[in-house]
Amino acid sequence: IALITIFFSIVCLIVALFDWKGRVHGVFIRIWGKIVLLLMGIKVGVKGLENLKDVNPAVVLMNHESALDIPIMLAGLPINQRFMAKKELYKIPLFGWAMALGGHISIDRKNPQKAIESINKHSKRLIKNKLNIIVSPEGTRSPDGRMGLFKKGGFKLAEKYNLPLVPVTILGSRYCVPKKKLAVTPGKVGLVIDLPVKVSDFSNLKNCMDSVRETMIYNKNKYERERTKKTIA
Repeated sequence: IALITIFFSIVCLIVALFDWKGRVHGVFIRIWGKIVLLLMGIKVGVKGLENLKDVNPAVVLMNHESALDIPIMLAGLPINQRFMAKKELYKIPLFGWAMALGGHISIDRKNPQKAIESINKHSKRLIKNKLNIIVSPEGTRSPDGRMGLFKKGGFKLAEKYNLPLVPVTILGSRYCVPKKKLAVTPGKVGLVIDLPVKVSDFSNLKNCMDSVRETMIYNKNKYERERTKKTIA
């Protein structure tokens, strides 16, 4: 996986020299995501792909359960994606450089003001080029699978540019790669893509955030109940 990541990082660095709109970068990172999951023995099942038809560009909201969530989103969603990711990832040689040149947004989780400045600086160009921005509104991985409180960043971005918000619930990835553990358990994970919404559909931003969070919690709870039944059986 390390060698594959180095190879695709170099490819993306070369591609960045001529791929001004980021189309080719998006293709290569999707291939990278699929290969990573293949090597780890993880399959992705997707429900609701039809909800992505008319939402380009969009702010795509994902819950965050494991270190594999980015490859899972890349492999499962047939769209050109850019991620908001913690700034520490951008310090990794080759990989971080490829992310920066590819247009992914660096987020300083310890400095909200800098995070906002980074979002404002990069998002306009991504939206102009019709690139979908992937946001984890929880801000960090959940240690136990429970949905954390949502931050406003992705919602305010969607409100500013009148973009659709697409909730995507990742199911089961924490069982494949638990937080703070290096072991990987092969298995199947799921993605549930719900109907897109806009902040303007709600009376205020908070109501929009609450509604999206409740939708994603419902998906997770349903999955956990079904998983428990299968385990007992």
